[in-house]
Amino acid sequence: MKRVNITILFLLISLFLNGLTLNDVYHSPNNIFYVNPSIHEVKVRLKQSSPTQIHVYVDTIPIAMSSVFREDSYEYYAATVPGINVGASYYFTVTTDQGTLRIPQIGEFTATVPAFTTPSWAHGKIYYSIIPDGFSNGDPTNDPEDKRSWGSEPHQWQPYGGDLVGIRNKIAYIESLGVDIILLEPIFIAESNHKFNPRDYALIDPHLGDTIALKNLINEIHRRSMKIVCTMPFSHTGMEFPTFEDIEKNQAESKYLDWYRITALPIRKSPPTYECWLDDPEFPKLNLSNAQVANYLLGYLEYWKHFGFDGFFIGEDSILDPTFIQTLRTNLKLRYPDILLTGSDRRLVSGSGLDGCYNRKLTDLLTAYFINRSIPTSEFDRGVRKILFFNPQQVNNINLIRVSDYTTRRFCPNPALQANLYVFMLTMPGSPTILFGDEVGMTRSIWLNCGSFPWNESDQNRTLLETIRRLIKIRKEHPEFSSTAFYSLYADDIHQVYAYDRGGIIVIINSSDKETFIELPAWSGVYGDVITGEKKTAYNQRLRLTIGPQTYQILKREF
Repeated sequence: MKRVNITILFLLISLFLNGLTLNDVYHSPNNIFYVNPSIHEVKVRLKQSSPTQIHVYVDTIPIAMSSVFREDSYEYYAATVPGINVGASYYFTVTTDQGTLRIPQIGEFTATVPAFTTPSWAHGKIYYSIIPDGFSNGDPTNDPEDKRSWGSEPHQWQPYGGDLVGIRNKIAYIESLGVDIILLEPIFIAESNHKFNPRDYALIDPHLGDTIALKNLINEIHRRSMKIVCTMPFSHTGMEFPTFEDIEKNQAESKYLDWYRITALPIRKSPPTYECWLDDPEFPKLNLSNAQVANYLLGYLEYWKHFGFDGFFIGEDSILDPTFIQTLRTNLKLRYPDILLTGSDRRLVSGSGLDGCYNRKLTDLLTAYFINRSIPTSEFDRGVRKILFFNPQQVNNINLIRVSDYTTRRFCPNPALQANLYVFMLTMPGSPTILFGDEVGMTRSIWLNCGSFPWNESDQNRTLLETIRRLIKIRKEHPEFSSTAFYSLYADDIHQVYAYDRGGIIVIINSSDKETFIELPAWSGVYGDVITGEKKTAYNQRLRLTIGPQTYQILKREF
């Protein structure tokens, strides 16, 4: 049979089969969602119709595909196919009572998606996100003149005086939390406390320290068997960046005009005649499709990698140029195969881009369910399953899970549900990310200013802190939580109870203010509560239990 490389998405056939038409079947051999060679998985999408059997053939061997997800009027089928590698050829058959349809009608698909692996050391790890200025002041000699007193209310972008030495001085505290990775937010020289508006990617802001302080910090982190990832705000610069200042000065005559996404000339700030991050003129967006800009930024990644960073978070915009990210990956992974590359654009976890991302849709979902209480449990469950399903499996335990966001403000949940939120964050697939201070109940923050850490224990929510420490310990003691296994078991809108299985460990969360009796599907056997040690037994594949109001249980199957 003649072999062809089909790159179109719809199958060019003119057959009608029990209501299925050429527009009802969808597969793409160059999309990692539909063919994932690294985990030997193949998917196809059908418009929902009458009962259907689907097989995928590799080397004429049929493998049955199973229905794995439904959305709107579509049904997705998947199969594990050991022979699916990069360059492998395959085809499908769709069978109904009316007959069998071969897909494609002529030739075969050829898998073109590259093999995609992510650094194993980063799977399911816990991040602690630090904006240095507000964490700890370890060197008063480098304090800015306009610093606010520690503990005062945040005001605009005024600094507090925290620095890299301060972080190093508090490493023992960070280690006591049990986190695995420090996410160091921007450290570049900038006219702000948050440093998201850099004016030079080559220089550490002197109010934060110098390269010696950075190297000492990284060494201390590694000495304690933790990792460190640095945020690189490559989607934009500050207005004080030399290339942007040159455009302001020389307008159309500037040789850097194509470095930014200019919409009109003359360039002006109000209203801005250039695209901006967060729609704020203080953050002009870079044109990452410009090869000169790309090479410039790549050079600085190479420079900062030499200090010992284990990875980079590339952002902050939700839409980054895919060619730039692909070039970045190719260059860095060639030299440092185990480097972690995460970022702010969730589209670019395609096998040729980022290893993982921050998914704001998940943040919105967590906020809606645990904080605003604005969606029912079934909608929350479906949203979680959808996010996990449409991600490549390799990134589901790499993606950052966070609620507090420095671009908005810290979350302020109902105190009774704080623990439930952290239970979910710390038991679902992915990499839970705690913004410094959230673990002790910090609430003072404004846009891009997260306030200063309350080091006085009397100002801390010690109950919340110990709860989070206990949950982190549980996560690290049970490798199931670092896997991608996630099976929804129970979603009760009336009683607001949600339960899921993480591959042998069942998590049950009651967000209502009433005690509730529930009955879950479960393998028969004995389950132990990982917190209390209490035993529960499932009979006839049903687990019956009572869960208290606004609380949770974590049960592990023992035998």
